[in-house]
Amino acid sequence: MKVIIVFHSVCGNTYLMAKFFEAVFIKAGHQVTLRRVADVDWVAKPDLSLEAVRILAEMRELPEAVPAELLGADVILMGSPVYFGNVSAELKAFMDSTGGLWFQGKLIGKKFGAFVSAGHAEGGADLTLQALHTYAQYMGMLSVPVPVTLLPGENINSLGIIQYSRGKHAERLDERTGRLIEHWSRIF
Repeated sequence: MKVIIVFHSVCGNTYLMAKFFEAVFIKAGHQVTLRRVADVDWVAKPDLSLEAVRILAEMRELPEAVPAELLGADVILMGSPVYFGNVSAELKAFMDSTGGLWFQGKLIGKKFGAFVSAGHAEGGADLTLQALHTYAQYMGMLSVPVPVTLLPGENINSLGIIQYSRGKHAERLDERTGRLIEHWSRIF
């Protein structure tokens, strides 16, 4: 199976999720492409830990996504930070750049999954996941839901995986998010 993971990340939290997805899919024997979207306004923050600086530098070395790369994938995953209940402007610009693929019906039938990183629970992460799935539906992709039984006893959003960063820059992926990614990835 061919998987492409397209994400936008400013603080590195969404990148850590994307990177974990990549590792899980590679371990399962799938071909994976990891791409970040263009971010011309990105600025490194001055007060970061050494680990956050390392993670952000690693992220910035990744190639930028181009719409044509979606064509060869069986599975398309998209990740975004949460901004006022919606995807970042940078990811939205990438989504908009795929309009020609929509017009030609080139993504119809591909599996789709979404993931987001939010500062806190009140930030609108569920709305951001919904926006990503609305895009996927317009493109004709098939949304792969997160089963409510994925982690027994946990309250999980069926539209995708949410990580709450509590306003921190990336240093490591939290264990719960990692477990969710591992389990959900098996469904694709």
